[in-house]
Amino acid sequence: MAPTTGPRVGTLCEQAGEALAERAALYGVADVLARVVEAASRGAVPEADLDLLDSAFAEHGIDNLTRAYRDFARWPGPRNLVVTAWKCPTGACPRNATDKQPSCHLTGQPFREIRVEL
Repeated sequence: MAPTTGPRVGTLCEQAGEALAERAALYGVADVLARVVEAASRGAVPEADLDLLDSAFAEHGIDNLTRAYRDFARWPGPRNLVVTAWKCPTGACPRNATDKQPSCHLTGQPFREIRVEL
């Protein structure tokens, strides 16, 4: 199970890449991003570091870097389907995929395969 910061790590992971690292350096939080990547590799990211990233990016007009605001809509239809899916390799976030095996944008590790009952 992903830690309580998992949803925030998932949001950050979806945006991770060269541009994120460049902006983190520009905004003076490259060390914080490096700590987040290292912590994600171990499976749990401190909320305080995510808050620091959010604050630094917000000062430059990028709000909610690590927070996703979405409504939950139940999936219609029967729930007796089983699919192969992939989950975060470290368990640091709740990201998963069903179409192909992705890699973590923060750590570079490939996602681990699981079977999900829908």
